[in-house]
Amino acid sequence: MSGFTIRRAARSFALSLVAAAAFALCQGEARADEVYIAGHTNGCFATPPATCQPVNNPAPQSTTLLGLTYSNSTFQGVTANGFLAFGGNPVASPGQNLNNLGAFFLDPTVPATYNGNSFRLRITFTAPQGLGDPSRLFTADIIGTVRSDESGGVRIDFSNTINHEGILFTFNDTNCEPNPLPGHAPPGQQVTCGSGSFRVRVNDLSINPGQLASLTGDIFAAQQTTIPEPATLLLLGTGLTGVAARVRRRRRARERS
Repeated sequence: MSGFTIRRAARSFALSLVAAAAFALCQGEARADEVYIAGHTNGCFATPPATCQPVNNPAPQSTTLLGLTYSNSTFQGVTANGFLAFGGNPVASPGQNLNNLGAFFLDPTVPATYNGNSFRLRITFTAPQGLGDPSRLFTADIIGTVRSDESGGVRIDFSNTINHEGILFTFNDTNCEPNPLPGHAPPGQQVTCGSGSFRVRVNDLSINPGQLASLTGDIFAAQQTTIPEPATLLLLGTGLTGVAARVRRRRRARERS
């Protein structure tokens, strides 16, 4: 084999490596896949300047201030076009809510004034993994009055930042676990493998005596750049191995000649 042929084969091999690297990079950068979200909520009441720290536990939990009781929730879902909503189907204590941010019940038999008290909501994300801070705190003021004649109510007023801009979370989940919700992920997309970000909003809540209401919110602007799937990397590796073997065979044949 001529030196020119060897050089051409080596150049083809190098170009193959560059193309493979570019392909893998594009696989990681060009795909803004949907994101699997899972976690739980907890909450607590306080009277400023005193503060409270919610527990961090997915088990059923409730907390009460006078006649207002909060019960926690667990949630999971896959975003669609970067969006995932939580809300509805409130469950009162001692039950636990599902796929909302918890629920409040206002007892009409306990007239009370709630001005000056606060409620702190903790949302803990268990997926995606690799969050910089797995338990961000969201705080809100409870405003309003509950009267015994049932003409009053309570409003939980979250900050405008949380309501409109949301709180930004970034993640780098390299575990690449199987999607726990079969059929929810778009075809050809992974939902638990990559780096990305999402924003969280919590909506204000108003409730009248005797009512049970869920705390709602949503995930928006969710995106991730997916790590190439193992099968893709294996295919690339197999192809490159074949190219390298071909170059070695030609080199040995030239040395024998």
